[in-house]
Order: sequence, then structure tokens, then C-alpha cells
Amino acid sequence: MKRKTLNIAHNMSVLMGFVMLLSLGSCDSNMIYEEHLAVADNIWMSDDIKAFEFEVIDTMSPVNIFVNLRTTTDYKYSNIYVFLYSEYPNGTSNKDTLEFLLAKSDGEWYGENTGTVVEFHGLIASGGRFSTAGKYQFQLQHAMREKELPEVIDVGIRVEIMEEE
Repeated sequence: MKRKTLNIAHNMSVLMGFVMLLSLGSCDSNMIYEEHLAVADNIWMSDDIKAFEFEVIDTMSPVNIFVNLRTTTDYKYSNIYVFLYSEYPNGTSNKDTLEFLLAKSDGEWYGENTGTVVEFHGLIASGGRFSTAGKYQFQLQHAMREKELPEVIDVGIRVEIMEEE
């Protein structure tokens, strides 16, 4: 009899674990794509271009696109300039220069600060729709004056379906 109780308890714990995993995954159901690429030794070199590629199927839903950046609290600037290279399924491409303000003039970070790590989400497009289904490619390169940009941990792109109000 004790053996059955243990099996039922084990099965229940496995089932509860599975339910928890499903619920965690559904918390971010609007996400289409998100990827972060580490920066070697936390020094983003100007020739280190981070490449992101994803497939778009839904051309009807409005989306938000973010550049994500994680730095240490020792990052010495209040902003960052990046080049954004975009390539679309129809073969056209684009290059933009973007500036993100990372800290206020008094040094307070705009991003989420957890210990010595600050995470920023820079909105670069909101409410637009992908015009064509297919493969989209984005590349990020830092555009600061220095060749070596210390205290950058990783860089990422996030694409999410815009929530209806």
C-alpha cells in the first residue's frame, strides 16, 4: 500500500512540475522572437557585429521591436549609439544609427538594476506590421567613438506582438 502512495505522490509532483513549466512559457505568449548574444570578456569591440535572424509568418499583427542591452553598473556612459542593419525577405536592406539613453544626468539608471547588472529595453518600433512573411535579419554594432566598449555583458533583439488596449 505504501508503494502506491509513493507512486501517486511521484506522479503528482511530475505533473505539477509540467504544469508549472507550461504556465511559465505562457507568461510571455506575445513574444515572437528573443535572443541575446554574449559580449566576450564584457568588452564590446566595434568590429563585433551581433547578428539575429528569425522567420515571420504573421503579417497582420502589430508588433513592438526592442534592442536589449545588459551592462554592468560600471558602464561609464549615460548613453550608447548603435548601428542597426536590417535585411528583409524581399532583399532590401537598411542601416540606422540609434541612440539609447541609459542613465539620467544624476547617474540613476533607466534600466532594471539587479545588483551589478543593468538591463535596458530600447523600443525601436511600435505598432508596425511586417510587410512580408519570410526571414528577417538584424545586426547590431556599437557606434561609440571607442573601439573597445567595456562593461557590456550582452546584446539582444526582442520582437513581440503588441498588446491590445
